[in-house]
Amino acid sequence: MEFEMTTGMGTRVRFTLERDEHSVHQVFAHIVPAGEKNEKRVLCTGWRVSRTERGFVEGVNASGELIDVARDDWGKMLALREDLRDRDNLENICLVKVHSRGNRLTIDGYTLSARVDRVTWHKIEHCMEEVDSSENDELLEGDHFIGWVVKPGMESEVERILDVKPAKRVTD
Repeated sequence: MEFEMTTGMGTRVRFTLERDEHSVHQVFAHIVPAGEKNEKRVLCTGWRVSRTERGFVEGVNASGELIDVARDDWGKMLALREDLRDRDNLENICLVKVHSRGNRLTIDGYTLSARVDRVTWHKIEHCMEEVDSSENDELLEGDHFIGWVVKPGMESEVERILDVKPAKRVTD
């Protein structure tokens, strides 16, 4: 996936979403460093704010280079990268038992073993409920858990939608 953007200084920069040497989706900038003719591919590691003689500047940190593109554009690229990473999780996804019993709330159900992409989430969202064991003043059994669990009785529906491999299913 490729994006072309203009920096605050009017320079065109090309960004790509691609897998790194570990097969993990990353954002890379393709820039031509000052004084050079050839384009260089550099890993983008996040948003950075720096103090300079011109004041504070912000932009994408690309191996020490600061690329001043709109923060919203960077956010969109990150969201796409996260969706690609989360889509990779579907291959080995399964439901995992969670249990937490406190003086006010008991959580006894299943959660997902990993994050899923937004498209998949919208397919299963109706089967999920958000819980927070920190509502308990006292934890009597299990561990603290904050997150999403499958609504009781919806486990087989979630496994069907996620296409969980038979060997990893908690339902028949």
